[in-house]
Amino acid sequence: MIEYYTLMHKGNCDEYTDNIFMNFGSTVTVLIIYNGENELPLNEDEKTRVSTYITGCRGIPFQEVSAKLKEYLPEGTAYMLIHINDSLINIERHGQVYASIIKNGEIKLLPNGPFSIEDDDRVVCGTAEFFRYLSQPAILSDAITAESSEEWMDNLVCRISERNQLSEGNLTAVTLIVRKDSDTKI
Repeated sequence: MIEYYTLMHKGNCDEYTDNIFMNFGSTVTVLIIYNGENELPLNEDEKTRVSTYITGCRGIPFQEVSAKLKEYLPEGTAYMLIHINDSLINIERHGQVYASIIKNGEIKLLPNGPFSIEDDDRVVCGTAEFFRYLSQPAILSDAITAESSEEWMDNLVCRISERNQLSEGNLTAVTLIVRKDSDTKI
């Protein structure tokens, strides 16, 4: 089972323009779309098409989901597609959206591709704006001490708030924790 928590905050912007689309099942699919300074947000038709596809992609192999998204997203869109289950994470990243994994007390950036994961591995994915004020040691510390993905996200948001009072651009992120124990509450 994958425990997760999302953050979608508009910062000092007039509106929230990033996007997170998710599909939940034995494999969790997450799509984060970043609309930084030079990016145009998805129009309503694009959002509807992508949302419908992601929410309905249960059981579809990662490569097929990735190929279909390339048809739906405008060229140059900054995004990260994630497929994660109890044993494998597969990531495809374009532009300024990043992911780090905390495994065995160490933190590493996740490049594109598949990676094996184990019980209690933790992943944080987010836009450049989210990571701007977070150091790798801070992310690691908060991941190790947090008992849930929500607590981990809360700790990260507190760190960001201490630096900028959440007064810059959109903040978009997802924390994920692999839980082999099916009794864990989300």
